[in-house]
Amino acid sequence: MAAASQVTVLKGGAHGLTGTGAVSFKQNTAGVPGTAEQNDFFGRSTALVDTDHDGRAELYAGAPGENVFDGAVRSFRNPGAGSVAAGSVSCGAGTLRTVAADAELGLNFAH
Repeated sequence: MAAASQVTVLKGGAHGLTGTGAVSFKQNTAGVPGTAEQNDFFGRSTALVDTDHDGRAELYAGAPGENVFDGAVRSFRNPGAGSVAAGSVSCGAGTLRTVAADAELGLNFAH
């Protein structure tokens, strides 16, 4: 499906990134909210932020093409050794009660 896209999470540590234990998922992966559709652009932008202040970053992935470019953001908790997709949540313009039409929510994240 064209431009539905996916996200790959690489593990890392003091010595850098490694492909060992890497995980890829898309919107059709069990535990990920939503359904992959053409031009969702899931993972177009990503951010790692320790929002719960536990010393481990959570993953945020934008899908600016979701619902014909209204956009959405998926939040994935840091699972340690568990599944990245388990417990993930989604929010879009409707959830946030913002303007939905062509908002492209998740297009970019501030750095």
